[in-house]
Amino acid sequence: MLIKLILSIVIFIITLLLVNLKPKGIPIGYSALLGGVLTLALGISTIGDVIQVFDIVWNATLTFIAIIIITLIFDEAGFFDYIAFRVIDRVGNNVLRVFVAVLILDAIVSAFFANDGAALVMTPIAISLMSRANLEERAKVIFMMGVGFMADTASLPFIISNLVNIIDATYFGISFLDYTEYMIFPYFVSVLVSLLLYYLLLLGKVNKNQEISKFVPQVKDKLLVGLAIPFMVIVVLAYFLTSFVDIPVALIAIPAAAILGYLAKIRDINVGKILREAPWQIVLFSLGMYVVVFGMGKQGVTQFLASVVNGLFSLPAPLNVIAEGLLFAGTAAVMNNLPSVMLNSLVIHYTFSSYLLPALINVVSNDIGPKFTPIGSLATLLWIYTLDRKHGVKIPLKTYVYLGLLTTPIVLVATLFSLWMLFYIL
Repeated sequence: MLIKLILSIVIFIITLLLVNLKPKGIPIGYSALLGGVLTLALGISTIGDVIQVFDIVWNATLTFIAIIIITLIFDEAGFFDYIAFRVIDRVGNNVLRVFVAVLILDAIVSAFFANDGAALVMTPIAISLMSRANLEERAKVIFMMGVGFMADTASLPFIISNLVNIIDATYFGISFLDYTEYMIFPYFVSVLVSLLLYYLLLLGKVNKNQEISKFVPQVKDKLLVGLAIPFMVIVVLAYFLTSFVDIPVALIAIPAAAILGYLAKIRDINVGKILREAPWQIVLFSLGMYVVVFGMGKQGVTQFLASVVNGLFSLPAPLNVIAEGLLFAGTAAVMNNLPSVMLNSLVIHYTFSSYLLPALINVVSNDIGPKFTPIGSLATLLWIYTLDRKHGVKIPLKTYVYLGLLTTPIVLVATLFSLWMLFYIL
């Protein structure tokens, strides 16, 4: 038992290193799959565990990929560029007002198109705006950090808003409607606190009267741009209605992506390119990493963490909710939020008889907690790399950690407190 425990932890650490460092460009899915195969080969997990893991992750991963494909199609049509133009046209050219508008738009995009989708489409928009404002380097970093930060902290309201949400809700059988009912209020709290913090940070780095020159949106297909909002309204409404009969969200997201893909193809959008750019590696990553985490949990890690969580939850309210949330956020910051939400789900299942509140704490902590460190989420690593390589905006590790430690605890505690209020006061 002890030998298998040590082996499972070693495999987990090696897998994480491979995923984060990507030696020789090895895709993350293959690294995680290698960890899963080693776990099986050494008898830490079984084929039965793999079947159980597949049952947990298929809905989450396929939904996530479908949402990213939808996002990429609308982005290719010019929808997000057009919306940014319309928003900025309404608020004026003042750099601080534009920053607030961009973060609010970022929060909305994150809610409907997932955090990775928000980072994907809002980053080039923010870069384009910054280039027209002649900001100093420190202000640029804060501007972009605000966009990246909001993409994650605003990914709370719907199950589809974050892969973390889908994994957690699927594992505990939380319906789309029930999930949204509890998470809408924390979502607004998280967005408002994030917005306030980064506004204050940027306020000290720019001239209050500084302006951004206007830009012309690059709209490639007016029909698809016009269909974007009603299309997403119908899709989200379908999520709500099908939640009454427990239909997995993937069975809505996949047909929606297929219909939009067909429409985009006949409108001469390069759907083949979009499909090639979709994050297919996340399928292998989810399966492989969850097998690794599942095996590690079976060897005693789950029981250890369960005893810690049990002790924390015995604290007086709301300290118990905040303490548990900080623990889960810490695991996300150290080991990445996807294995963290998986491991914490096993711990919650082992510890509690009533899962709803702990499961939602798990979501909040693994959506916001990754912002403590750059390795907290794969999306953040990809975002930093893209900023540097494609746009020439460097975010030094020291600066990222400083801003992360300065803002993340405040947003996390405020959001966890709002969740506690929702359960026990409101």
